[in-house]
Amino acid sequence: MRSGPLRALLIGLSLGLAAAALPAAAAGPDWASFKAVPYEPPKAAPEFSLPDLDGRPVALADFRGKVTLVFFWATW
Repeated sequence: MRSGPLRALLIGLSLGLAAAALPAAAAGPDWASFKAVPYEPPKAAPEFSLPDLDGRPVALADFRGKVTLVFFWATW
């Protein structure tokens, strides 16, 4: 069994070595090796309005700031 101060020194050294290795392990992926291609940022949808089921016009701008799913359905 090792003495208290020596044991504390060994634990401190091992923790220090582990902490020194963390930045290398936390590095992000090498995107060039994946041959990833950057994409264009999303563009705002064009302004439009459509009638609701009662015939009243509803504009996309009415939903600004809200999560909106626009679903077009047809029967052909």
